[in-house]
Amino acid sequence: MVAIVLLESSLTETSFSIAVLTKNNTNPAYIGARVGIDRMIEHFGCRAVHYVPRRPDDVGEQITLVSKALDRIPDAIIMCPTHPTRLAGAIQSIEASGTPLFFFVSETDISPAVSCVGSDDEALGHAMAWRLAVHLEGRGAVAIVGGHPDAATSAPRTKGFLRALETFPGIEVVTQCRGDYQRDTAYTAFSKALRSISDLDGVIVANDFMALGVLDALTQTGRQVPVVGANATPHGIELIKTGRMIASAAFDAMSMGALAVEAAVRTLRGEKVPARIELPVKLVDQTNLSDWDCDYSFRKTVPWETAISQHPQARSNMESLA
Repeated sequence: MVAIVLLESSLTETSFSIAVLTKNNTNPAYIGARVGIDRMIEHFGCRAVHYVPRRPDDVGEQITLVSKALDRIPDAIIMCPTHPTRLAGAIQSIEASGTPLFFFVSETDISPAVSCVGSDDEALGHAMAWRLAVHLEGRGAVAIVGGHPDAATSAPRTKGFLRALETFPGIEVVTQCRGDYQRDTAYTAFSKALRSISDLDGVIVANDFMALGVLDALTQTGRQVPVVGANATPHGIELIKTGRMIASAAFDAMSMGALAVEAAVRTLRGEKVPARIELPVKLVDQTNLSDWDCDYSFRKTVPWETAISQHPQARSNMESLA
Protein backbone atom coordinates (compact mmCIF):
# COMPACT_ATOMS: atom_id res chain seq x y z
CA MET A 1 0.00 0.00 0.00
CA VAL A 2 1.23 3.47 -0.69
CA ALA A 3 0.32 6.89 0.57
CA ILE A 4 1.81 9.58 -1.63
CA VAL A 5 2.09 13.11 -0.30
CA LEU A 6 1.91 15.25 -3.43
CA LEU A 7 1.12 18.61 -1.92
CA GLU A 8 1.39 20.12 1.54
CA SER A 9 0.38 23.79 1.52
CA SER A 10 1.41 26.13 4.29
CA LEU A 11 -1.01 26.30 7.17
CA THR A 12 -3.42 29.20 7.38
CA GLU A 13 -6.34 29.92 9.65
CA THR A 14 -8.72 28.45 7.07
CA SER A 15 -6.48 25.62 5.91
CA PHE A 16 -8.20 22.25 5.62
CA SER A 17 -6.61 18.82 5.44
CA ILE A 18 -8.06 16.69 2.64
CA ALA A 19 -7.39 13.00 1.98
CA VAL A 20 -7.57 12.07 -1.71
CA LEU A 21 -8.09 8.45 -2.77
CA THR A 22 -7.76 7.58 -6.45
CA LYS A 23 -7.71 4.19 -8.21
CA ASN A 24 -4.28 3.90 -9.83
CA ASN A 25 -1.06 5.55 -10.95
CA THR A 26 -1.22 4.18 -14.52
CA ASN A 27 -4.32 5.59 -16.21
CA PRO A 28 -3.51 9.11 -17.51
CA ALA A 29 -7.03 10.25 -16.61
CA TYR A 30 -6.18 9.91 -12.91
CA ILE A 31 -2.89 11.68 -13.41
CA GLY A 32 -4.95 14.54 -14.81
CA ALA A 33 -7.42 14.28 -11.94
CA ARG A 34 -4.63 14.68 -9.39
CA VAL A 35 -3.32 17.72 -11.30
CA GLY A 36 -6.76 19.32 -11.08
CA ILE A 37 -7.10 18.39 -7.41
CA ASP A 38 -3.71 19.78 -6.45
CA ARG A 39 -4.34 22.99 -8.35
CA MET A 40 -7.51 23.62 -6.34
CA ILE A 41 -5.85 22.51 -3.10
CA GLU A 42 -3.22 25.19 -3.67
CA HIS A 43 -5.85 27.74 -4.71
CA PHE A 44 -7.73 27.30 -1.44
CA GLY A 45 -4.60 27.06 0.73
CA CYS A 46 -5.41 23.53 1.87
CA ARG A 47 -3.27 20.46 2.50
CA ALA A 48 -3.70 17.17 0.64
CA VAL A 49 -2.41 13.65 1.08
CA HIS A 50 -2.90 11.31 -1.89
CA TYR A 51 -3.50 7.59 -1.40
CA VAL A 52 -3.09 5.36 -4.46
CA PRO A 53 -3.07 1.53 -4.62
CA ARG A 54 0.18 0.00 -5.85
CA ARG A 55 -1.85 -2.51 -7.85
CA PRO A 56 -4.21 -0.63 -10.19
CA ASP A 57 -7.85 -0.59 -9.06
CA ASP A 58 -7.21 -3.00 -6.18
CA VAL A 59 -10.23 -3.03 -3.87
CA GLY A 60 -8.40 -4.53 -0.88
CA GLU A 61 -5.63 -1.96 -1.06
CA GLN A 62 -8.10 0.90 -1.27
CA ILE A 63 -9.90 -0.41 1.82
CA THR A 64 -6.59 -0.38 3.70
CA LEU A 65 -5.82 3.11 2.41
CA VAL A 66 -9.16 4.39 3.71
CA SER A 67 -8.10 3.22 7.16
CA LYS A 68 -4.72 4.93 6.79
CA ALA A 69 -6.41 8.14 5.68
CA LEU A 70 -8.79 8.12 8.66
CA ASP A 71 -5.84 7.62 11.03
CA ARG A 72 -4.63 11.10 10.00
CA ILE A 73 -8.04 12.61 10.90
CA PRO A 74 -8.59 14.65 7.70
CA ASP A 75 -11.19 17.39 7.50
CA ALA A 76 -12.66 15.77 4.38
CA ILE A 77 -12.14 12.81 2.06
CA ILE A 78 -12.30 12.98 -1.73
CA MET A 79 -12.54 9.56 -3.32
CA CYS A 80 -12.84 7.72 -6.60
CA PRO A 81 -14.01 4.27 -5.41
CA THR A 82 -12.58 1.10 -6.93
CA HIS A 83 -15.88 -0.80 -6.66
CA PRO A 84 -19.56 0.16 -6.30
CA THR A 85 -20.37 -2.40 -3.54
CA ARG A 86 -17.27 -4.08 -2.10
CA LEU A 87 -16.11 -0.97 -0.21
CA ALA A 88 -19.18 -0.97 2.03
CA GLY A 89 -17.23 -1.50 5.27
CA ALA A 90 -14.71 1.22 4.43
CA ILE A 91 -17.46 3.65 3.47
CA GLN A 92 -19.27 2.89 6.74
CA SER A 93 -16.07 3.66 8.66
CA ILE A 94 -15.83 7.04 6.94
CA GLU A 95 -19.45 7.77 7.78
CA ALA A 96 -18.94 6.66 11.40
CA SER A 97 -15.97 9.02 11.74
CA GLY A 98 -18.10 11.99 10.77
CA THR A 99 -15.65 12.94 8.02
CA PRO A 100 -17.43 14.55 5.04
CA LEU A 101 -17.05 12.35 1.95
CA PHE A 102 -17.02 13.53 -1.66
CA PHE A 103 -16.96 11.20 -4.66
CA PHE A 104 -15.68 12.04 -8.13
CA VAL A 105 -15.70 10.11 -11.42
CA SER A 106 -17.91 7.39 -9.87
CA GLU A 107 -19.65 6.52 -6.61
CA THR A 108 -20.68 3.53 -4.53
CA ASP A 109 -24.18 2.07 -4.79
CA ILE A 110 -24.99 3.06 -1.22
CA SER A 111 -23.51 6.50 -0.77
CA PRO A 112 -23.30 8.75 2.29
CA ALA A 113 -21.33 11.28 0.23
CA VAL A 114 -22.15 14.95 0.56
CA SER A 115 -21.65 15.36 -3.18
CA CYS A 116 -20.55 13.40 -6.24
CA VAL A 117 -18.99 14.95 -9.34
CA GLY A 118 -19.25 12.82 -12.46
CA SER A 119 -20.78 12.47 -15.89
CA ASP A 120 -23.48 10.42 -17.60
CA ASP A 121 -21.49 7.36 -18.68
CA GLU A 122 -24.31 5.81 -20.67
CA ALA A 123 -24.78 9.05 -22.62
CA LEU A 124 -21.02 9.24 -23.11
CA GLY A 125 -20.92 5.67 -24.46
CA HIS A 126 -23.88 6.39 -26.73
CA ALA A 127 -22.16 9.46 -28.19
CA MET A 128 -18.95 7.51 -28.83
CA ALA A 129 -20.67 4.64 -30.64
CA TRP A 130 -22.91 7.00 -32.61
CA ARG A 131 -19.86 8.93 -33.80
CA LEU A 132 -18.21 5.77 -35.10
CA ALA A 133 -21.41 4.47 -36.71
CA VAL A 134 -21.93 7.74 -38.57
CA HIS A 135 -18.28 7.69 -39.66
CA LEU A 136 -18.88 4.19 -41.06
CA GLU A 137 -22.06 5.43 -42.80
CA GLY A 138 -24.12 2.95 -40.79
CA ARG A 139 -22.46 -0.20 -42.09
CA GLY A 140 -19.62 -2.43 -40.95
CA ALA A 141 -18.12 -4.81 -38.42
CA VAL A 142 -17.35 -3.19 -35.06
CA ALA A 143 -15.41 -4.34 -31.99
CA ILE A 144 -15.99 -3.13 -28.43
CA VAL A 145 -13.27 -3.00 -25.77
CA GLY A 146 -14.82 -2.41 -22.35
CA GLY A 147 -13.36 -1.28 -19.04
CA HIS A 148 -12.75 -2.96 -15.69
CA PRO A 149 -15.77 -4.97 -14.45
CA ASP A 150 -15.33 -3.48 -10.96
CA ALA A 151 -15.48 0.10 -12.24
CA ALA A 152 -18.86 1.79 -11.97
CA THR A 153 -18.27 3.50 -15.33
CA SER A 154 -17.85 0.28 -17.34
CA ALA A 155 -21.36 -1.18 -17.54
CA PRO A 156 -23.16 2.07 -18.41
CA ARG A 157 -20.62 2.92 -21.11
CA THR A 158 -21.09 -0.50 -22.71
CA LYS A 159 -24.86 -0.11 -22.42
CA GLY A 160 -24.55 3.21 -24.23
CA PHE A 161 -22.40 1.64 -26.96
CA LEU A 162 -24.93 -1.10 -27.64
CA ARG A 163 -27.97 1.19 -27.42
CA ALA A 164 -26.50 3.52 -30.06
CA LEU A 165 -25.53 0.69 -32.39
CA GLU A 166 -29.07 -0.76 -32.27
CA THR A 167 -30.10 2.27 -34.32
CA PHE A 168 -27.86 1.13 -37.18
CA PRO A 169 -28.99 -2.29 -38.51
CA GLY A 170 -26.03 -2.32 -40.88
CA ILE A 171 -23.57 -2.35 -37.97
CA GLU A 172 -22.57 -5.72 -36.52
CA VAL A 173 -20.68 -6.13 -33.24
CA VAL A 174 -18.24 -8.91 -34.13
CA THR A 175 -16.38 -9.10 -30.81
CA GLN A 176 -16.42 -7.72 -27.28
CA CYS A 177 -13.56 -7.97 -24.81
CA ARG A 178 -12.43 -6.19 -21.64
CA GLY A 179 -9.22 -4.26 -21.26
CA ASP A 180 -9.68 -3.24 -17.59
CA TYR A 181 -8.91 0.40 -18.53
CA GLN A 182 -5.21 -0.54 -18.87
CA ARG A 183 -3.07 -0.39 -22.03
CA ASP A 184 -1.29 -3.73 -21.62
CA THR A 185 -4.44 -5.61 -20.66
CA ALA A 186 -6.30 -4.16 -23.63
CA TYR A 187 -3.46 -5.09 -25.97
CA THR A 188 -3.47 -8.70 -24.78
CA ALA A 189 -7.25 -9.08 -24.86
CA PHE A 190 -7.70 -7.40 -28.24
CA SER A 191 -4.80 -9.27 -29.83
CA LYS A 192 -6.54 -12.50 -28.86
CA ALA A 193 -9.89 -11.25 -30.15
CA LEU A 194 -8.39 -10.28 -33.50
CA ARG A 195 -7.38 -13.88 -34.16
CA SER A 196 -11.01 -14.96 -34.36
CA ILE A 197 -12.42 -12.23 -36.61
CA SER A 198 -11.79 -11.63 -40.30
CA ASP A 199 -13.78 -8.46 -40.95
CA LEU A 200 -13.27 -5.34 -38.86
CA ASP A 201 -14.24 -1.78 -39.77
CA GLY A 202 -13.98 0.09 -36.46
CA VAL A 203 -13.33 -0.17 -32.73
CA ILE A 204 -15.06 1.49 -29.76
CA VAL A 205 -12.72 1.62 -26.76
CA ALA A 206 -13.93 2.70 -23.31
CA ASN A 207 -10.88 4.91 -22.69
CA ASP A 208 -7.89 6.40 -24.50
CA PHE A 209 -5.33 4.47 -22.45
CA MET A 210 -6.77 1.17 -23.69
CA ALA A 211 -6.96 2.62 -27.19
CA LEU A 212 -3.16 2.76 -27.20
CA GLY A 213 -3.08 -1.00 -26.59
CA VAL A 214 -5.76 -1.60 -29.22
CA LEU A 215 -3.78 0.41 -31.77
CA ASP A 216 -0.65 -1.56 -30.87
CA ALA A 217 -2.53 -4.78 -31.64
CA LEU A 218 -3.96 -3.41 -34.88
CA THR A 219 -0.53 -2.26 -36.04
CA GLN A 220 1.01 -5.62 -35.21
CA THR A 221 -1.56 -7.39 -37.40
CA GLY A 222 -1.33 -4.86 -40.23
CA ARG A 223 -4.86 -3.56 -39.79
CA GLN A 224 -5.92 0.08 -39.86
CA VAL A 225 -9.48 0.97 -38.85
CA PRO A 226 -11.09 4.00 -37.18
CA VAL A 227 -11.01 4.00 -33.37
CA VAL A 228 -13.05 6.02 -30.87
CA GLY A 229 -11.87 6.44 -27.27
CA ALA A 230 -12.72 8.38 -24.11
CA ASN A 231 -11.15 10.79 -21.60
CA ALA A 232 -9.55 13.19 -24.11
CA THR A 233 -6.14 12.52 -22.58
CA PRO A 234 -3.05 14.21 -24.03
CA HIS A 235 -2.13 10.89 -25.68
CA GLY A 236 -5.66 10.60 -27.06
CA ILE A 237 -5.53 14.09 -28.52
CA GLU A 238 -2.22 13.27 -30.19
CA LEU A 239 -3.80 10.16 -31.72
CA ILE A 240 -6.63 12.29 -33.11
CA LYS A 241 -4.15 14.81 -34.55
CA THR A 242 -2.26 12.05 -36.35
CA GLY A 243 -5.44 10.37 -37.58
CA ARG A 244 -5.06 7.18 -35.56
CA MET A 245 -8.26 7.92 -33.61
CA ILE A 246 -11.25 9.79 -34.99
CA ALA A 247 -12.63 11.05 -31.67
CA SER A 248 -12.45 10.86 -27.89
CA ALA A 249 -15.26 11.57 -25.45
CA ALA A 250 -14.14 14.23 -22.99
CA PHE A 251 -14.73 12.49 -19.68
CA ASP A 252 -13.04 15.34 -17.82
CA ALA A 253 -11.62 13.69 -14.70
CA MET A 254 -9.33 16.67 -14.16
CA SER A 255 -12.29 19.03 -13.75
CA MET A 256 -14.21 16.46 -11.72
CA GLY A 257 -11.36 16.27 -9.21
CA ALA A 258 -11.06 20.05 -9.03
CA LEU A 259 -14.80 20.47 -8.51
CA ALA A 260 -14.79 17.81 -5.78
CA VAL A 261 -12.15 19.84 -3.91
CA GLU A 262 -14.26 22.98 -4.24
CA ALA A 263 -17.36 21.12 -3.04
CA ALA A 264 -15.39 19.93 0.01
CA VAL A 265 -14.03 23.39 0.82
CA ARG A 266 -17.43 25.03 0.41
CA THR A 267 -18.97 22.41 2.70
CA LEU A 268 -16.27 22.85 5.33
CA ARG A 269 -16.92 26.60 5.22
CA GLY A 270 -20.57 25.96 6.01
CA GLU A 271 -21.96 26.40 2.51
CA LYS A 272 -24.52 24.11 0.87
CA VAL A 273 -23.50 22.18 -2.26
CA PRO A 274 -25.57 20.05 -4.68
CA ALA A 275 -25.65 16.31 -4.06
CA ARG A 276 -24.61 15.68 -7.65
CA ILE A 277 -22.71 17.70 -10.23
CA GLU A 278 -22.70 16.20 -13.71
CA LEU A 279 -20.45 17.48 -16.49
CA PRO A 280 -21.98 17.35 -19.99
CA VAL A 281 -20.83 14.87 -22.63
CA LYS A 282 -18.49 16.34 -25.24
CA LEU A 283 -16.79 14.65 -28.17
CA VAL A 284 -13.36 15.88 -29.17
CA ASP A 285 -12.23 15.43 -32.78
CA GLN A 286 -10.26 17.25 -35.46
CA THR A 287 -12.78 20.10 -35.47
CA ASN A 288 -12.49 21.15 -31.81
CA LEU A 289 -9.32 19.72 -30.30
CA SER A 290 -7.54 23.06 -29.79
CA ASP A 291 -8.86 23.49 -26.23
CA TRP A 292 -7.56 20.03 -25.32
CA ASP A 293 -4.28 20.01 -27.22
CA CYS A 294 -1.93 20.51 -24.27
CA ASP A 295 -0.56 18.75 -21.22
CA TYR A 296 -2.72 18.56 -18.10
CA SER A 297 -0.59 21.21 -16.41
CA PHE A 298 -1.78 23.74 -19.01
CA ARG A 299 -5.41 22.70 -19.23
CA LYS A 300 -8.22 24.71 -17.70
CA THR A 301 -10.77 23.14 -15.39
CA VAL A 302 -14.49 23.83 -15.49
CA PRO A 303 -15.35 26.67 -13.05
CA TRP A 304 -17.82 25.94 -10.26
CA GLU A 305 -20.49 28.33 -11.56
CA THR A 306 -20.25 26.86 -15.08
CA ALA A 307 -20.55 23.30 -13.80
CA ILE A 308 -23.64 24.19 -11.79
CA SER A 309 -25.27 26.05 -14.67
CA GLN A 310 -24.61 23.19 -17.13
CA HIS A 311 -26.34 20.59 -14.94
CA PRO A 312 -30.05 21.34 -14.42
CA GLN A 313 -30.37 19.07 -11.37
CA ALA A 314 -27.41 20.73 -9.64
CA ARG A 315 -28.78 24.18 -10.49
CA SER A 316 -32.19 23.18 -9.13
CA ASN A 317 -30.59 21.83 -5.96
CA MET A 318 -28.65 25.04 -5.42
CA GLU A 319 -31.80 27.13 -5.93
CA SER A 320 -33.66 25.03 -3.36
CA LEU A 321 -30.76 25.38 -0.91
CA ALA A 322 -30.63 29.15 -1.26
